[in-house]
Amino acid sequence: MIVLMYIRVNSTPNSPRKSIQIVESVRIGDKVKQKIVRYVGVATDAFEEQKLKDLAQEYIAKIIADRKTQSAQQSLLPTSSEEILSSLKNRRGRPRRRNIEDILPPNKVRLDEIREQSRVIEGVHDVAGTMFDELYGALIKSKRVSKIIKDIVLARLVHPSSKHKAQDYLKKQFGRQYSLDSIYRMMDVLFPKIDAIKRFTFEKTQSLFPEKIDLLFFDVTTLYFESIAVDELRNFGYSKDCRFNSTQVVLALATNQDGLPIGYELFEGNKAEVLTLASAITSWKKCFAIGSVCFVGDRALFTNKNLALLEEHGYQYIIAAKLRKLPQSMQERVFEEKHYRPTVLNKSLAWVGEFSYQGARLIVSYKSSRALKDQKERQVLLNKIEKTLGNKGNPNTLITNAGVKKFVTRDENATIALDSEKVAIDARWDGLHGIITNIPHDSAESLIARYARLWVIEESFRVNKHTLQMRPIYHWKPSRIHAHVAICYMTFSVLRHLQYRVHLTQKISVETILDELLNVQASIHIHKHTKDRYRVPGYFSNDARKIYKAFGLERSLDATVYLE
Repeated sequence: MIVLMYIRVNSTPNSPRKSIQIVESVRIGDKVKQKIVRYVGVATDAFEEQKLKDLAQEYIAKIIADRKTQSAQQSLLPTSSEEILSSLKNRRGRPRRRNIEDILPPNKVRLDEIREQSRVIEGVHDVAGTMFDELYGALIKSKRVSKIIKDIVLARLVHPSSKHKAQDYLKKQFGRQYSLDSIYRMMDVLFPKIDAIKRFTFEKTQSLFPEKIDLLFFDVTTLYFESIAVDELRNFGYSKDCRFNSTQVVLALATNQDGLPIGYELFEGNKAEVLTLASAITSWKKCFAIGSVCFVGDRALFTNKNLALLEEHGYQYIIAAKLRKLPQSMQERVFEEKHYRPTVLNKSLAWVGEFSYQGARLIVSYKSSRALKDQKERQVLLNKIEKTLGNKGNPNTLITNAGVKKFVTRDENATIALDSEKVAIDARWDGLHGIITNIPHDSAESLIARYARLWVIEESFRVNKHTLQMRPIYHWKPSRIHAHVAICYMTFSVLRHLQYRVHLTQKISVETILDELLNVQASIHIHKHTKDRYRVPGYFSNDARKIYKAFGLERSLDATVYLE
């Protein structure tokens, strides 16, 4: 009986997938039979195919060595798996992997003997990668899956794009190659870990403020799809991106006063904004302990149900008040000048009045600069209305615009005209802004100042939606949608903590930080004759040095052997 073992590659028509198998041909007399000894795996590209073939060679060497050891017959052929593997590789012409001691050191290499093979970005992985490891290093046990998550997060940090484009960017700019299937499989592994992601993020933020997280800024936005398909998550609803012809999901986000993430929740696209706070708090309390905090939010949270919910859980709140929705008697009190006193808000003169409303404190402020801004914005709308009414076009189009509808009127003949009385009523509110709070003793000025930090959450949404391009979302499976948002949230967390760490010692903008890290690069040179590779670091700026120092990192500027 003669035995021959080899690697077989089976391909599927109209598919890039290839199955790698170890097959054994056994000749018995005049007949040859084949049987599969081991199924190695499925490759989706040439890179994976070669990796699986190399692995199959190692399996073949081990199988042959084990059989030789078990056989009573002595052989003059190699018997160890290492010897057999070496002989197999030599027969294939594949060069033996060189160890670092076998390679000529950089100080003995002549410049005319090497040429640049590629250039890779190292700063992003050095610094932002360190931040990722601090946040999520213990998230996934599998080193390969964890490495893919890390690379996808860092790619989105500096070059947000689809998963397909991220795959190409990682290969070209970072020298890291993955198949698209491996990235999608990573997302499937990540999906059950979302609660752990939220917990790790919260604990990292909390560790920086051991006493308490005293302010929690909360807001809601929408993320649209390039699709009209509806399911249990994607649905039509009120779009803050004015994409009413696309399905969407609703994202609730909370940060502290420094913009560091506290938590997030993802809801179906038709979820009412006033219902998101209750759902978010219920979910967060399952994942981590929310202590004594103060919720800060915009007018969308100003509902009796939300305020009652916060009171029920013992939370403090500072919420923007919808002054024009107050009862008429309360509105008249707000307009009475005797309730106001002069003060200074943000280095400018203002007037502040305080009222009792449904057991809470209603604080109203007036600033002339704000009044001037309100007046200019209204005049823009009035000019638009007058221009439309003066044209021969259909003025009924004004009625569909909620922003200008409040300034026009329609008589019994369906004639539309500018209503001066409505304009005068609107002008009474110029410069006024109100907040409602259940904090009993703090001064009105300090409460207004705390509310003024709400720009942090608004800026956080701009970062997520524009800088990190969280939307549009191209996935359609609910688990992949959740995983995509989780990846974006991890990227946002890395960015915010990176920014916070650097700002403790250096006043460098986040845009400059990312730009500096992208410019920390190294050239990979290959020797013309030995094919050995060498890493030659590129220019290292003073700002980059400061960023590295903020993380306690040092960068070697010496040429080294490159074995990756």
